[in-house]
Amino acid sequence: MLILDVKTRWSSTHQMLRRALKFQEVIDSFVTRPAHREFFGKFELDTIEWNTIRLVANWLESFRSATTQMSITKMPMLSQTGAIFQGLQETVKNTIRDLPPSAPSKLRDGLVAAHLKLSEYYERFDESPLYTWAACTSYFTNKCY
Repeated sequence: MLILDVKTRWSSTHQMLRRALKFQEVIDSFVTRPAHREFFGKFELDTIEWNTIRLVANWLESFRSATTQMSITKMPMLSQTGAIFQGLQETVKNTIRDLPPSAPSKLRDGLVAAHLKLSEYYERFDESPLYTWAACTSYFTNKCY
């Protein structure tokens, strides 16, 4: 079963793209079938579009992983959030650097916007005294237990 995108949940986009990639052959076969071509033919994806979906799914995988890490409830996470943001920034920067020349400009623009937004969040986070407090608390908590 395909997964639909939900505008208010970015992770649904990741799940939808992963599922589409899993069923790429079936989707291609369906939209190119003579009985379906008239209506669904306009939805046929070429190799560049499938490769773009693959790039976006890989890129969103790092965000899924970061979200999972920051959603842990059995331990304090604030002290590790800075490192998670840095990891995301590095992943996005590397993704931008490694984009093939054939990648759509909208994809590159989206990645640059994401990198800038992560930088903004990291600056706010870095300026907050809560991070220092959380890091110290985490250090002493781990020492005591």
